[in-house]
Amino acid sequence: MVLNILTIVVMIVLVALTGVILAYLGMLPGKIAKGRNHPQAEAINVASWLGIITLGVLWPFALIWAYIRPREQSAVEGSEKVASLESRVESLEEQIRRLGGTP
Repeated sequence: MVLNILTIVVMIVLVALTGVILAYLGMLPGKIAKGRNHPQAEAINVASWLGIITLGVLWPFALIWAYIRPREQSAVEGSEKVASLESRVESLEEQIRRLGGTP
């Protein structure tokens, strides 16, 4: 009788411990992403929980995604780079004209 009760207690503890570990693993990539101020932290959090639900299929990708910061390039930065390149090309064409060549 004592062994049966002890077995039930051990089983309950193991099930509770498994739940706690799964909850911690489900939150881990989301916490990492939020801590690193990742712009897609909420999506990483959702992917992490979906990974736990699907028995770990998406979870490693969510963890990797939490550490990868996407390159942010706005339209203003892109147009500034294009303008900079255009002015550089014009400068080089002017130098070629001064040297006697034709652009």
